[in-house]
Amino acid sequence: MIPARTPATVRLAVSTGLVMLAVLTSMLGLRTIVLPPWPAVGVGGVLLVGAAIAATRAAIGGRRARVAAAARAGAQIGRVPRDDGGTSSSVPTLVGTLVAAWYLLARFGGVGGTTQWLPDAGSFSRLGDLLGAAGEIIRGEVAPVVATAPVALLCVGGALGVLLAADALASGLRHPLLAAAAVLVLWLPQLVLTGGVPRVTFAVTAATLLLGLALDAPPATRRTHDLRVGAQVRQAEWRRAARTTVTAAGVTALALAASAAAGGTTGSGGSWTSLFTTTARSVRLADDLDMARSLSTRSTAEVLSYRTSTGSTVGPLRLLTLSSFDGRHWTGGPDVDGVEFEPGDLLFPQETRPAEEPTRVDVTVGTMREDRLPLSIEPRAVTADGGWRYDADRDEVVGGPTTHDGDTFTLDVHPRSLTADALRDAPAGADVVSDEFLSVPTTSHEADIARTAREIVGDAATDYDRAVALQSYLRDATRFTYDVEVPRGETGDPVWDFLQQRQGFCVQFATTMVTLARTLGIPARLGVGYLPGTPVDGGVRWTVTGEDSHAWPELYFPGSGWVRFEPTPAIQAGAVPSYADPSSVGASPAPTPTADERTAPTTAATAQAPAPGTSPATPRAQEQVVEGTSSSRGWLVGAGLALTAGAAIVVLWLRRRSVRPPLDAESAWVRVVTALAGAGITLPTATTPRQAPQEVARAWAARTGEAIPDPVQDALTSLAGALEAERYAAQVDPLGKDRLAQLTRDVTAGVAAVGRSRVGAGR
Repeated sequence: MIPARTPATVRLAVSTGLVMLAVLTSMLGLRTIVLPPWPAVGVGGVLLVGAAIAATRAAIGGRRARVAAAARAGAQIGRVPRDDGGTSSSVPTLVGTLVAAWYLLARFGGVGGTTQWLPDAGSFSRLGDLLGAAGEIIRGEVAPVVATAPVALLCVGGALGVLLAADALASGLRHPLLAAAAVLVLWLPQLVLTGGVPRVTFAVTAATLLLGLALDAPPATRRTHDLRVGAQVRQAEWRRAARTTVTAAGVTALALAASAAAGGTTGSGGSWTSLFTTTARSVRLADDLDMARSLSTRSTAEVLSYRTSTGSTVGPLRLLTLSSFDGRHWTGGPDVDGVEFEPGDLLFPQETRPAEEPTRVDVTVGTMREDRLPLSIEPRAVTADGGWRYDADRDEVVGGPTTHDGDTFTLDVHPRSLTADALRDAPAGADVVSDEFLSVPTTSHEADIARTAREIVGDAATDYDRAVALQSYLRDATRFTYDVEVPRGETGDPVWDFLQQRQGFCVQFATTMVTLARTLGIPARLGVGYLPGTPVDGGVRWTVTGEDSHAWPELYFPGSGWVRFEPTPAIQAGAVPSYADPSSVGASPAPTPTADERTAPTTAATAQAPAPGTSPATPRAQEQVVEGTSSSRGWLVGAGLALTAGAAIVVLWLRRRSVRPPLDAESAWVRVVTALAGAGITLPTATTPRQAPQEVARAWAARTGEAIPDPVQDALTSLAGALEAERYAAQVDPLGKDRLAQLTRDVTAGVAAVGRSRVGAGR
């Protein structure tokens, strides 16, 4: 807590520090959409620019403080320079801008991306080229993107720009709420793309911005010789600072509590039905998924880990294959015994030509508790102890003992040669699989779903092109939003609700693609398992946690078998498989707008769809950033922030007017002398209160050529008498506050109405 009478230079140093902390925290929150290691460059830039601003302002403020002290030492009764810490100077912001420009040129304008601390003429052109490349990346990538030099430049440059603006508003113009609005600009990308900001970012930024209000400058400093009045003013200022600080702490505590509560709830829809039965020691997947429910908090415990002979992943590991969908729930059907197999047997439902050099995967079980083994979605041989059996109908290894910590098994994976051309050339073969893979639930919107599927694929000629069109349509961030919270259904058909509400997570995306594909006569099923996980130990080992659980559609193509597609936005799923990447398949058509989209008013969220050449998603990305567009949530968030900032500014302005300290003779005299000085009427240095009215009258006449008006002279004489009584007779409030205020208005109004107009005429 900073008391109001702290020297301005110290106050502004603390203010700049708080702004720097808020910007740093908000900038680091961008790591959810731009992958590291760029934050180190950003932190260095913010600290350097912030230090330059603070040092410049301290130097200017120190000089003005010395001038003010010298003036006060001379007992000057006229307008005394005040130590404002350099807030009225634009030099600190200018210095900070120059330092920021130099830093960006040095870090990003070097040859070949190297740091060049002495930028040359070519640094500017190289920096411009990076900015142009950044624009292309924004239009063609999804977030989070890899922090290449262009993207890092946007993050660091944006953070430095926000720092300069926020500091100028908070420390230069003394508008801390406007400064808060500037800092919150760094939240918008996260709010638009992910629907929220990290809890730490929210808590720390909110605390620092609210504490900045405690540094808001008190009314102009005035001198008073009455100890009781001075004590009252100081107590009021301490109370004001204390209230603001307590408010900041309270709001931050409530925000943390609300954030924690939100993270632990499952929403109105509940959670995946038994999908994760998480205890202190185990994580379990179940074969019953509820399309209409939200995603509960998933376990961060290590489910399993693995090492591969190639040092890279072999894609997702599937545990369950689900084919029966009743319109809301997925089930796997009755359990089967399966058949025995030998360690070298190639396990896959279709005959395939094994690769000459398989990839060996050594798996170690963690907290997973299953009577199935997670398998690569590619053909594989399995070596495991415990009497496991193979179910070819569902492509599962089942029947062994429940897995426990430390259990191990080995996969020898033989990747198929899946290409767009091979899948496009696959013959029609829906009749070679069971009808259950073509079954569509009978609902009131069954025909609407089928119509939507036909509209999406348009005139696509092959099942492969239709599948890619469905995938691209669902991954389109201008249409759909990844969110673990599922809105309450309105029609009784969860698939149709999702196509209308366009918000959900992997179960909704995958189920919808399976249903749409089946209406087009393409056999489809649902795979449930784990994403590849995260490399650890220098990339030698990969670890998979409950948060990597995932569901995806698999479509059947004769000659290739069941093939995975990825309609879920990359925030969870990562990039689409290479054979299903629209940017590499050439002739695949872009998804066609549905009838509802063609008849709906064009908005920023629907006007632009990604072209077939859109770059593939990067791992753990969410939505595509399209120039000039954003989701409706983004517009709502932006509008809400703007309204909140506007309302806060109005409230602060009214509050400042309402909490102005009571007027006393000393402060009234300061206002009067300031008004006279504005009209060009100044008093000699040694003028006493008793001499002041006559000196003002002489200066008025000399300045305007006319005598001072009697009402102004009378009011001035009364004020001078009150000042003298308060200073030297220790009288408290000799005239009364109302009378004092009225006299002050009489003098200042007379100066404004008569003095200034005549001064202008005299000139």
